[in-house]
Formats: sequence, C-alpha cells, structure tokens
Amino acid sequence: MKTFLILSFSVLLCFAPIAKADVLRLELAEGRVDITTGFNGTNVVLFGTMDTDADIVITLKGPERTLIVRKKDKFLGTWMNRDSIEFRRVPSYYDYAVTMDAEELAKYPALLEEGQIGVDHLGLYPEDEDESEQTIDLFRDSLIGQMQRKGFYPIKANTLQNLSPGFFKVTFELPPGVPTGIYTVEGLLVEDGKVTARESKTLQVGQVGFNARVYTFADEHSFFYGIFAILIALISGWSAFTFLRRD
Repeated sequence: MKTFLILSFSVLLCFAPIAKADVLRLELAEGRVDITTGFNGTNVVLFGTMDTDADIVITLKGPERTLIVRKKDKFLGTWMNRDSIEFRRVPSYYDYAVTMDAEELAKYPALLEEGQIGVDHLGLYPEDEDESEQTIDLFRDSLIGQMQRKGFYPIKANTLQNLSPGFFKVTFELPPGVPTGIYTVEGLLVEDGKVTARESKTLQVGQVGFNARVYTFADEHSFFYGIFAILIALISGWSAFTFLRRD
C-alpha cells in the first residue's frame, strides 16, 4: 500500500502544472566607463526586459568604503573638529530608479530595507555602536548631505522609460570626480512588496591614459610620489617668484 501511494504521488508530480517563474534581464549599453583627463561626467545606460507586469527597482552602487564624518564647533573663537563618527560599508556612489511612487514604496518597509532602496535605507554602519541613536542619525544625515552635494547620491529616484511592453531603459548620471572601481547594478521585480526575480550586472569605472599612469604610480610608490609632488610644488613656487619678481 505504501509503495502504491509513493508511485501515485510521483505520477501526480510529473503531470502537475509547473509554475512559471518571473524573468528579469538587464544589459548595460557599455560595460566600462573610462575616466580621462578633462572627464566631465557621463551617463550609464541600462536596458532591461521582463515577462510580467510587476514593478521594477534598479539600483546602481559604487564600491563600498569607510568614511569619517566630522562635526565642527567653535572653540576659543576658532572652528575646530570636535566630534566624529566613522561609517563602514558606505557606497561611494548610489542611485536608483523605480516604477512606484514614494507613497506606494512606503507601504513596504521590509522591501526598502532589504533592497536598500533610497538613501534613507542604505546600510550605513557606524564603527562606534555605543553612540546614541540620535547622534548617529545626525551624522548619517550629514554624510548623505555631503554625498548629495557632490552628486554621488540622488535627491530623488530616477524614472524608467518604457520603450515597448516588457522592454525598458534607465539612465544614471555619473558626475565629474566619481570614484573608480567596480560598480554593481541590481534589478528587482516586485509584486505586492515581494521580490519575485532579481538580476545583477557589474560596471567597471577606471582611469585610463596619463591619469591612470599617475594613479598607479601614486598607489604603488606613494613615498616617491610624495617627494615628487613636494619638488614640483617647490619648483613652481620658485619659478613664480623668479618671473614675477620686480626689480
């Protein structure tokens, strides 16, 4: 009897309808951004396809770094750095695009935290966890504000451009001075606050040409690079003094 039940269940599994999983595909127009002398920023263009009417979330993150945020206070008539907090795993660049508006997104706090959707939901972790939550929030807001002023973090979400049913385009702006390294693009298909499919791509942002050679030399031979920089500064100062000196 037991054998018969097992065989019957196996047959039912063979003929049971298979649920079709949602599919999301992403492709970068260019897989690399070259930073040369006079780089004034560029656009990162992403195309995507999907086989469902679900909402879409796309994030673009630069390499994570440790940053120190300092607070200045007036002491004896002089502004000085008095307090500071070190944050770990800070994306050096961040931007995102969604098909949902802010009110709809706010209905799914778990999704916002899991996907780190929006600057208020980035996992910025303080090194000193003994600080009060109020102090950490103050310094975190300051960090986000600094990154936004540089153009490295967005003020609001980007929008997706629907080119045809199931085919869309997203454009992210990389400003001048953008950090180099490996960037990660992640796409999420979302239905009722649940992620039904995800896809990720990587983008290489690096310096080329003379900039790259200087950067490599400074990274591999920092001591000699420092001496060379000091010599250039001394020579420049001496030259300016010599040519501008009045008899």
